[in-house]
Amino acid sequence: MSTAGDSSINARVAAVNKEYLSRQTRLFVTFALIEGPLLLIGAVLIYGFEIVDPDVGVWFLVAVAVIGGGVLSTLLLRLIQGRAQAVAQARGENPLF
Repeated sequence: MSTAGDSSINARVAAVNKEYLSRQTRLFVTFALIEGPLLLIGAVLIYGFEIVDPDVGVWFLVAVAVIGGGVLSTLLLRLIQGRAQAVAQARGENPLF
């Protein structure tokens, strides 16, 4: 069992995993707080005020969702790669060898 001041490899890896779990949670919350209102505003403009024909407007909503999905995927991949590098560094692995 590791303590808070433990400097063993397992404790360092656990600390890295905990940090990246909180980063991932912040990423999902931030993304949801941006993407949700964006889609809501788009739906209100398209279906509420009928600024654009709803048959065409649905494609705008799909485009926003696809772009958002791509951005989220990219950010998640960067986060996963960063976590893998941080875990390797916590274990003392040298990426040059």
